[in-house]
Amino acid sequence: SSDLSKEHSLLKTLVFVSPRASAHLFRMHPYLLHIHERPLTLVKFNHDGDFFLTCAKDGEVNLMRTDPCERVGTYQPAGGEKAGAVFAVDVTMDSRYVAVAYSDGKLIFYSFEGEQLQVLNHGGVLKYVEWNQKPGAQNMIVTCNDKFKSQADGSVPNRIMVWQFEPRKKLLSIDDQLPMKATKVKWGAFDETLVSIFEEGTVAVWDAHDGHQIQLIQAHQAPVTGINFSEDRLLMITASKDMTAKLWAMDEFECVKEYKADRPLNDAAISPLYCAEKDAKLHVLLGGGQDAKDVTTTSNASGKFEALLWHMVYEEEIGTVKGHFGPMNTLAWFRDGKGFVTGGEDGYVRVHHFDKDYFTTKKFE
Repeated sequence: SSDLSKEHSLLKTLVFVSPRASAHLFRMHPYLLHIHERPLTLVKFNHDGDFFLTCAKDGEVNLMRTDPCERVGTYQPAGGEKAGAVFAVDVTMDSRYVAVAYSDGKLIFYSFEGEQLQVLNHGGVLKYVEWNQKPGAQNMIVTCNDKFKSQADGSVPNRIMVWQFEPRKKLLSIDDQLPMKATKVKWGAFDETLVSIFEEGTVAVWDAHDGHQIQLIQAHQAPVTGINFSEDRLLMITASKDMTAKLWAMDEFECVKEYKADRPLNDAAISPLYCAEKDAKLHVLLGGGQDAKDVTTTSNASGKFEALLWHMVYEEEIGTVKGHFGPMNTLAWFRDGKGFVTGGEDGYVRVHHFDKDYFTTKKFE
């Protein structure tokens, strides 16, 4: 009977401890969204932050509402033909137009509500698209494509291009000066420059008007995989397979900080709160993991697929957030900096909201 009473008291303590213990152990539940069948290529918030777009190699482009975390709809080409992979998507600041880059060389413009507006037969394998950054005057997009030979278009070289949206016309094409294929290209500050990244570890800065090369930076020792900017585009962060991310000041194109991780990185982003008036968060988010082809030999723990939170100034790791079952391909901060969204090789999108601790605890300052 003494054993029974012991067991009974133990049960009582277990029941008593459990809710608090579980609250302590399992905080920051992410939303797990299985909205794609193939690896994610990009997640992108609209300017207000109430919606985000996801695209993947299965040809789907999803519009998600941020708050209840639900799918609003998908963007599909008219005619119902299944598109190939989608490498990039972008939305204007006023959330009126969406541009989608398909791997078969088509660039399709949709209204935000999902109606197809126009198709641009771009040619090549489209890798990236971005609207220019001037509020109220977003009438240009920059694209980059890999070379491709086809019956219809003939031979299309590697190139970076700038197009005008309405009326549609080609404004710039950089192909001869391009040292190799660009994997991503974005607008620099004030739409005066274009910044592109390459698999040779370089970052090139081009004049957005006449296309001449302003600067070629040997940024990394391995392919540059990700590039993101601060809101004013004067700070840039690059991620690379060489296991480092670097912070660049874009006025002099100099590297100001380096974050040495323990895994190949696929993306990096600067917290929107880094310049907040009150309670600034000088944080950067890094993500990546072992290459997809090596993953079968390792368990989830050693594949290093977590999201990493680093201090922007002190170059120290603050913490990690458990994540995907494969490498993380893309990540984005909420526009208010209160969480982040990641997309992985496993086809999942994970939406993380930070706990109160993130804003109140000393160690996250």
